[in-house]
Amino acid sequence: MRGEWNGLQALFIKDCPYAYYVHCFAHRLQLVLVAVSKEVHEVWLFFSKLSSIINFVGSSFKRHSELKSIREDEIVDMIALRELKTSIGANQIRTL
Repeated sequence: MRGEWNGLQALFIKDCPYAYYVHCFAHRLQLVLVAVSKEVHEVWLFFSKLSSIINFVGSSFKRHSELKSIREDEIVDMIALRELKTSIGANQIRTL
């Protein structure tokens, strides 16, 4: 897909020579973050541990379900205590 001569980039440039092609900006950003985090040990350690936790919780439906229900209960309690504001689109449950 990324080939300079016959990949997706070449097709875009051939069709519109003034276009600026960026293949998967999110992936490029991730590569930069990984490269930079390897230089700072504390940052690398944080993301390493975070990745392990996400893999551990995400690999079991039971663990994932328990974590999700605990977070839902926390949100309900915080709303009841008025520590968390409510509005349209706020306090939505997100995935790992």
